[in-house]
Amino acid sequence: MDEIGFAIGVGEAERCIINAQVRQKYQAMPGHQEWVSVIECVCADGTVVPPLVIFMAENLSTQWIPVNIQGIWKFSFNFKEWTSNIHGVEWLRRCFEPATCEKAAREYRLLIFDGHDSHITGEFVAHCTENNIIPMILPPHSSHLTQPLNVGIFGPLKKHMSAKIDPLIRMGVPRIQKIEWLAAFVSAHNQAVCHRNILGGFRGTGIYPFSPNKVLNRIDPPPNSETSMQQIVTPIKATPFNEIILTSSPNDIKAVHKANVALAADLDSGNPLSPPEKKFIKCQGQFIERLYASNSILQVDNAAKDAVIGARKRRLSNKRKSIDGKHVISAEELIAIRNAEQVTKKRKTIKLGASKRMQTKSTRPSGDGPGKDFSMTGDEVDLEILDNIEVEMKPH
Repeated sequence: MDEIGFAIGVGEAERCIINAQVRQKYQAMPGHQEWVSVIECVCADGTVVPPLVIFMAENLSTQWIPVNIQGIWKFSFNFKEWTSNIHGVEWLRRCFEPATCEKAAREYRLLIFDGHDSHITGEFVAHCTENNIIPMILPPHSSHLTQPLNVGIFGPLKKHMSAKIDPLIRMGVPRIQKIEWLAAFVSAHNQAVCHRNILGGFRGTGIYPFSPNKVLNRIDPPPNSETSMQQIVTPIKATPFNEIILTSSPNDIKAVHKANVALAADLDSGNPLSPPEKKFIKCQGQFIERLYASNSILQVDNAAKDAVIGARKRRLSNKRKSIDGKHVISAEELIAIRNAEQVTKKRKTIKLGASKRMQTKSTRPSGDGPGKDFSMTGDEVDLEILDNIEVEMKPH
């Protein structure tokens, strides 16, 4: 057994080739990070004990657990970002003991681990003694040679994990959520912690089958200064097609232009192309292909980024929404809506006309004077607001 730590949002350590003349560091990495520890345990027969995932938190949340997680996985929390003595004992009782007790028919089991403080507490050792567990501590600073998990499991696990997380990091997502990280870890765990890698880890350390020379042969002898070879520096020939322009990234556009001018002059003169010129042409063709591939990758990343942002918005929203692109209205429904709008508009016009007639009658003078010509009947057409003229009649 052993622990492995992950920083949410950080992939595997990588080496990048950059221009030495640019004194600036570039790194695509979300700003806020959180640490997750995982306790793994594998057996020499190729089986695996369900892992214990420890989040940095004060409490656990069900929203961090994806739906495709297996029920045998265990989860815990610690605000200090790593394992503790309590987690070591709890892992021994709730993860290792149930998974191996019946398998070993309650006989002795050998548990191999390093000398971390959480593995050598009194409570941890007492539980091993009471339950037929033989603890074996590896030599200090030898896990890279003697720990099967480090030799055969953790390397592939981090590579698969990096392949799952890197697309989100390169898209510039400001912060990867715990549920997104755990979903990627479950997929990477299923790929890396497999029967073949487990057997390879035990075989590579010489534990099973037992072969101590596999470790001893990998220990380098002390360096001998008398037999060390001095580096021979080969001067670079002054030509526009030097290895610097062929292998540098990004390319120096001025040097590339100079090489193109020299290449065009040789082609016009009919002289046969030299090996550096042929290599330059090949490198430029590969450079164009890389540009096309980079453009294609950017398009895919943008689409994936939009999908991630859309999924986050849907998770945050508790309101019921219609399915995008699925709301369709028929021609019959459109005609019915228009008819209903016309009926509503006609009712408003009739009501407005009646109101204006009442207003006009109230301003008409009584008697048989000249004002009689302004009387209106119900058969007359409704007038608009701007067409009504109020006239005040005065007696002679």
